[in-house]
Amino acid sequence: MKKIFYVVLICFSIHNTVISQINENASKAVTEIFTDFHLNLNDSTKTTGFGLSRAYLGYKYTPGGNYSALVMVNVGTPEDLAAGSVPKRYAFFREASVTYSQEKLTLSFGMVSTRYVNFQQGFWGKRYLGTEYQSLYGYGSVADLGVVLDYKFNEIFKVDFSLLNGKGYTNIQADNSLKSAFGLTITTPDNLAVRLYTDISHPGGTWQSTNIVFAGFKNKLFSLGVEGSYKTNLDLTKGHDVWGLSSTGAIFLNEKSEIFVRYDYTSSVKVSGDALAWDCIKDASYFIGGFQRILSSNLRLALNYRITDPHYPGKKTTDAIYLNAKFSFL
Repeated sequence: MKKIFYVVLICFSIHNTVISQINENASKAVTEIFTDFHLNLNDSTKTTGFGLSRAYLGYKYTPGGNYSALVMVNVGTPEDLAAGSVPKRYAFFREASVTYSQEKLTLSFGMVSTRYVNFQQGFWGKRYLGTEYQSLYGYGSVADLGVVLDYKFNEIFKVDFSLLNGKGYTNIQADNSLKSAFGLTITTPDNLAVRLYTDISHPGGTWQSTNIVFAGFKNKLFSLGVEGSYKTNLDLTKGHDVWGLSSTGAIFLNEKSEIFVRYDYTSSVKVSGDALAWDCIKDASYFIGGFQRILSSNLRLALNYRITDPHYPGKKTTDAIYLNAKFSFL
């Protein structure tokens, strides 16, 4: 895997050099790195030290006209692996897609970015601090094999439709089930944003659906976002539903500095006859607050405090201090 990965990077570099001499706008490297130093305050089972949660290396080719291509490799962490896998660093394709674009229409095919939390991630703008609660609970995947269509009616209304394998980017095995998804995004001239999303699939003969509603407001002084999600039959067992709420906010001190907060509440439902929610071990409240500084267009830092409060009786609250860094060249 390492040899293949290095060969891919060398090919990208050589090709990028040659093409850039012909047309400087035809191609560019794509890089994104998330790293941190963390100090766990009261949990001896978790590490204190330096971490690397993401390293994206890719290449985007735009020769002109209506077509473009993007290949992005993710060097993942052991926590991303499936249960039973050998814990080590590994590489996989985070995106490998061809895109056709017109004035209002964009069509992407291959390993594509999904749309189920794409808008919310952009609104929050701090994905490098940690994953959204939908990913922690397994609502869906940020990338998948399939096709995604985006259509912009005007400056206010946009829609997207996706037809996907439904397995995510770490499991590209096909089965007899596909996931269909639809989203509507509304952005008004007075800085209000609303996002509605739903998807449905039928893996293993069990129906699953995800429904997400988001509303946010952002101007030069502050931002505020609120989101609610509901997922049915999460583990392909009827009645094993989960839901959650997430709110984010920020006060912009200037163009490069801000104070931010985020609060998540994740929960599974209580099945009839049970005393506790069916997945109560994972149910928790999560808070993060801190200060972000943008050092350049490519680099930003965030000093933040985090606390996780499990809902399960007897499970203790944990907290930590993080210094996160993001480098990107997109």
